[in-house]
Amino acid sequence: MKITFLASQYARISGGNRALFEYANRLKQMGHTVRWFVLAKPARWYRIDHWPRFLNKQVTVLSPDVIDWMDNQIPIELLSINDQSLIPESDILLSTAWQTADFSATFPDSKGEKFYFVQHHESLWTRDKSKAQQTYHLPFRKMVISTWLKDILKEQYHQEAEVLVTPVNQDVFYREEKNEAAASRVCMLHHDYDWKGYKDAIETIKKVRSENCKVDLVVFGEKVQDPTPLYEEAGFTFEYHYRPTGEALRKIYSSCGTFLCSSWYEGLGMPAMEAMMCGTALVTTDTGGSRDYAINDETALVSPPKSPEALAENLIRILTNESLRLKLSENGYQKIKQFSWGANCEHLVRYFENSLTDK
Repeated sequence: MKITFLASQYARISGGNRALFEYANRLKQMGHTVRWFVLAKPARWYRIDHWPRFLNKQVTVLSPDVIDWMDNQIPIELLSINDQSLIPESDILLSTAWQTADFSATFPDSKGEKFYFVQHHESLWTRDKSKAQQTYHLPFRKMVISTWLKDILKEQYHQEAEVLVTPVNQDVFYREEKNEAAASRVCMLHHDYDWKGYKDAIETIKKVRSENCKVDLVVFGEKVQDPTPLYEEAGFTFEYHYRPTGEALRKIYSSCGTFLCSSWYEGLGMPAMEAMMCGTALVTTDTGGSRDYAINDETALVSPPKSPEALAENLIRILTNESLRLKLSENGYQKIKQFSWGANCEHLVRYFENSLTDK
């Protein structure tokens, strides 16, 4: 099959991007022709410097290794302007964000059978909430990465969706024996989106520290290279890693006994799943998407969003109860192992093929 991916960006290190590139590369390895197009930034007629983009519609092709944070074999094709004439004919056209669904909504059938891979309820946080919501009503075949998103599309938009819970790449993230120091080390992600709950997590750590509970915080992220402002904001220093990927990120997860997730909502939540695959116990808020793997007192400790107090109580529980931490670590590891990239890709190909047969 000829499969076209439409993306709104490509360089950001995120669980959603990693998942899409995993699918694209694995589909290519299975023998399909895969192309990856990135939407152009808005062009304005009143900007003279934008005129060449209107007059010389073109596609700039970047080498696959521009994606330096994972093994990628797919060239990145950048649109100079968002015009459907630059998109090739294909069998499958896969939109991956609300902007790409909006762009491709009026494409002719020759561009491919339309699919919409929903990886988050984007209207919760994007500026163009109404535009995002409108795309969920488009007559695309819809896929989602969690049961929570499937329920949202059904209940709020009366749309059916196929669930494909994103697996963890077990060649990159896997369990190793932890040393004694891991017990007090708590890992978390820094992000500047409010809904990622970073400030809630820092408040949680402060509450744990105030109870004289030993906790060694380990933070990673790509938004801030110099962590000094983060130290000043928190009022204490901690171990910080800028833009870790691959083996470096696996070693961070493996060095910690607990992963702390404080998001208000997540389409799924790949960092938590990656940490669990590395044998790290999970303390998380109920993010919605996490319900496919975070089962309270079985595979994780789960508390309501926006409640640092409840999150701190659970974190103290796991920091002071080694048997509980080890139980959650083992159960969580076994849970994440159930999700398979091979099975997902075979399912996806069948879903594509059945759509073409139905057509």
